[in-house]
Amino acid sequence: MTERNRDEFFTGVKDLLEPIYMTGETPWNQSGFSGTEERWNRLRRPIAACIDRSGTYLDIGCANGYLMECVARWTEVRGLQVTPHGLDISEELVKLAQRRLPAYADRLYAGNAWEWTPPQTFDFVSTELVYVPEDLRQAYIERLLNLFVAEDGLLLLSEYRPTKEADNPNWASEYIEAWGYPIDRIESGIDLNGKELTRVTVISKR
Repeated sequence: MTERNRDEFFTGVKDLLEPIYMTGETPWNQSGFSGTEERWNRLRRPIAACIDRSGTYLDIGCANGYLMECVARWTEVRGLQVTPHGLDISEELVKLAQRRLPAYADRLYAGNAWEWTPPQTFDFVSTELVYVPEDLRQAYIERLLNLFVAEDGLLLLSEYRPTKEADNPNWASEYIEAWGYPIDRIESGIDLNGKELTRVTVISKR
């Protein structure tokens, strides 16, 4: 992929998602989820299940900050203290997150994870591989492990599917493993119909 095509990809993602998220009527709508709050909890809580100790957490693609807010709450009930941070390619969404969560404002960053240099490393980093073009996904994992994830930390690679694609057997975990990354664990989000619609593949630096 040429540099121009790469830049067009990132601009296209931002231009597509920003207006949809900004006009969402609920916090989970503003995080790109069109279902009910109950389904949001069911299909996003597996991310928090991957966090096994207190520490820092970075949500790449944080949108309005609702997921990082939920992760902090979901882990707190297990006696963990997680300090959430967020990064999004959209400056407008980061501003929205800062208005929603003023206590988190100085831990919310605008930038493209493919190019952005974090101010620190994090114990837990979550992202989606669809944030970068297919031919950059392995390099993206390497970049996050090298620059974003703390020693002894975990990289959480989330994949979400619409119901109509629930029976597709091919998950990202398969090619992640084929690239040679040892998978620490996998957490799944199961919808009310029994279909797996969320899969979080965990890569450990431990």
